[in-house]
Amino acid sequence: MPDRPVECSHCKKNITVIYKEIVEDTISCTHMCAECPILAQKMTGVIARDGQKKIGREMGLCCGSCGTTLESIQTGNPLGCSECYSVFGELIIEELSSMDMLPRRLEKGISRKKSQPMHIGKSPSTPVEIPASSRLTALNEALNEALKKENYEQAAWLRDQIKDLMEKSDDRKKASS
Repeated sequence: MPDRPVECSHCKKNITVIYKEIVEDTISCTHMCAECPILAQKMTGVIARDGQKKIGREMGLCCGSCGTTLESIQTGNPLGCSECYSVFGELIIEELSSMDMLPRRLEKGISRKKSQPMHIGKSPSTPVEIPASSRLTALNEALNEALKKENYEQAAWLRDQIKDLMEKSDDRKKASS
């Protein structure tokens, strides 16, 4: 029986991890230290270059709201909350871009400046002005629905909106006279 190695095959430090990989009928066993770049590559699938630290991992990057860490996201766990998108957004986009997994329609948005927001989807070229009569009809219908559902807070808010709209139309009539 062969003796167990005491040194990491890559960096010659004392081993702390035995990594066994099973692919179909083949079992490969690798002995490594905890800081070994080979271990990082096998665990995350990303090659760590010598002298280049991974962004975020050394800093202990995590979401302040839910505590989700960059390591957990890189290992395949989902984002924990909506705040995670702003914390990890740039790193996720960089990683997807480096793996060529970013959709073509998003590639144009990445070339923009970082300060510009990236919008996907349709938006009207000019804001649509809704006529007061149509808005009044929609508010009345919403008020009737709120009263049927006995949602009195929303009904009061809608009543105030209708009242404000009526006062504005009365003021316009007086000004034009």
